[in-house]
Amino acid sequence: MVSEHITRRSCLIGGVATAGLIAAMPASLAQSDVIQSQDTNFGGIVGEITQCKRKDGVLTIKLRLRNTSGKDANVKLIDGRNYDSYYVTAKDKKYFVLRDTENTPLTPPADGFGTLSVKIPKDGSYTWWAKYPAPPSEVTSVTYYTPLAAPFEDLPITG
Repeated sequence: MVSEHITRRSCLIGGVATAGLIAAMPASLAQSDVIQSQDTNFGGIVGEITQCKRKDGVLTIKLRLRNTSGKDANVKLIDGRNYDSYYVTAKDKKYFVLRDTENTPLTPPADGFGTLSVKIPKDGSYTWWAKYPAPPSEVTSVTYYTPLAAPFEDLPITG
């Protein structure tokens, strides 16, 4: 019983210490996965591309929206099912969001009214993702267009 109590207490203390170290990590280390970052059209919201990966003929792009405003923020990502306003260009060609066999975009889903709005808490983030047809393998970078910010240019493709 005593050894079980000590083991549980050691695990708890070790877990708290580890959580404290992670929380104390500098922001630069916590955001090392950012490929490109820029301000958006929403005050205090920063857009960060965290993935631009080609796999099996599909290009996946992840855009993290990070709230630096000091208060909760509401961001409308999709309005009127405007998925085609999120697209990729490469070698003078546009690539629009892929859709499944039921014509559903391969992105976070909109509601029944065709809207996707997210509440991003103060100091929080939300990751938007979308799947696109991958450009040919000789293409090594793309430009990503969204209605949220200026284009993210020259994004390197991994994978």
